[in-house]
Amino acid sequence: MFHLSLILNLRQLSRKILYISRLTHTIYPLTIREIYDKKPLNQSINLIGYLLNVRKLKTHYFLDLFDGSLTNNQKHLQVVASLDKHPTLPHLTYGCSINVQGKLIRSDHPKQELELQADHINLINSCDAFNYPIKPKFEQTLLMLRQNEHLRLRSTFAQAIFRLRSQLMFSLYEYFFKHNFIHIQTPCLTQNDCEGGGETFRIQPYQSQTTHTEKEYFNKQVYLTVSGQLHLETAANGFGRVYTLNPAFRADKTLSRFHLAEFWMLEVEVAGLTKLDQLLDAYTDLVRTTTTEIYNKCPEEFKYLVNNNIQSTYIDQLLNQNDYPRINYKEAVEYLRKSVDFHDFPDNGDFNRAHENYLCQKLMNNQAFFVINYPKTLKPFYMLMNDDDTTVANFDFIFPSVGELSGGSLREHRYENLKLRLDELDITRDLQWYLDLRGFGGMPTAGFGLGIERFLMAITGIDNVRDFILFPRFYQHCDG
Repeated sequence: MFHLSLILNLRQLSRKILYISRLTHTIYPLTIREIYDKKPLNQSINLIGYLLNVRKLKTHYFLDLFDGSLTNNQKHLQVVASLDKHPTLPHLTYGCSINVQGKLIRSDHPKQELELQADHINLINSCDAFNYPIKPKFEQTLLMLRQNEHLRLRSTFAQAIFRLRSQLMFSLYEYFFKHNFIHIQTPCLTQNDCEGGGETFRIQPYQSQTTHTEKEYFNKQVYLTVSGQLHLETAANGFGRVYTLNPAFRADKTLSRFHLAEFWMLEVEVAGLTKLDQLLDAYTDLVRTTTTEIYNKCPEEFKYLVNNNIQSTYIDQLLNQNDYPRINYKEAVEYLRKSVDFHDFPDNGDFNRAHENYLCQKLMNNQAFFVINYPKTLKPFYMLMNDDDTTVANFDFIFPSVGELSGGSLREHRYENLKLRLDELDITRDLQWYLDLRGFGGMPTAGFGLGIERFLMAITGIDNVRDFILFPRFYQHCDG
């Protein structure tokens, strides 16, 4: 009986050890978040992180350890260290990185659940606390963080923003997976200016070492892509429902808070969508579903933004509306011409931000809306011509405080009509492969593009796209 009891006790002990081992050992270094989730009390814990604060009280030091794994309302773990056991502690400052090993216990402090009693503390890298820009108890402004791009993700402010971006990306992938879309990676190098605006970055010719002349690497002029849409159409003709989520590049010579030279673009293409209303319904469902998902999954991040005086004023329009007003381009022009500021708006003129803001504020009472059926002269060659032969079946989605958030269209699937447009622009030779899609039994497709950074502007209320991308590239600025 004694031996049986011993065996049973050993089995129970081994199970307990295995359970604790699973809690405290993973293939990745342990994080503070995992400690709060699993609470391996009275176990030896090993952590690496930065110090947010260093406080001395009589014979002990209290260190706020931070590793970026927690959400913003509970962002650190307190480490308690005896000065007798750790004589090097006075050299620690906020911002420095340490490796700490100790025992996890419940804290007596009413505002914190756990603390780590340190047995060993090793300084990894010291920090010049005087010049370190992210100081404890000092206000972190978005402007200051923008000026310190390489350090800003150590701040809770920037972390809240980038957690929202991460969740948005995941929600988009999840949405398309549920709707049986295929994810396609379109080329970043192209010989086509898809949008027709001419604002492309050209790949520089190189100097031949043999002939000492400039040569094109690809034997033709090649550019960084502005859009993957043309290539995505080839995939839509194979799979039916496809999307891409890739970087795009536009050589805008502007310092506007709405523009980046390098940004991320979601592009969607669906075969069989033959009505513009169907496309608008699909777009509305996407933005509503993904916004709802990010709002429900990131309550702490939204709360943090509110606490820092950033209000997502118009997010309800993304969360709760099943439809948005739809007006024709001609109606929008007629309304502009009734105003004092824009009474001389030209025939077939394009809208700028001032026009979009006026329409949004005065005509729509700060309500998001679609403008549809633009003149063909304003839009790219691939958009489907309407029966009037002067307009195309397209949309721009105008959002309060952001302006144009998205654009999309039905694609011209009729071979002769597309060839005529390509001939008019003298680009048939370069786009013969695109024309071939129609010549070899291509299906009608429709799609749209949605800029990730501008979408985040609409969701959060933050008014500068540079706050949503790690190292923003824009006119005269490419640091890091």
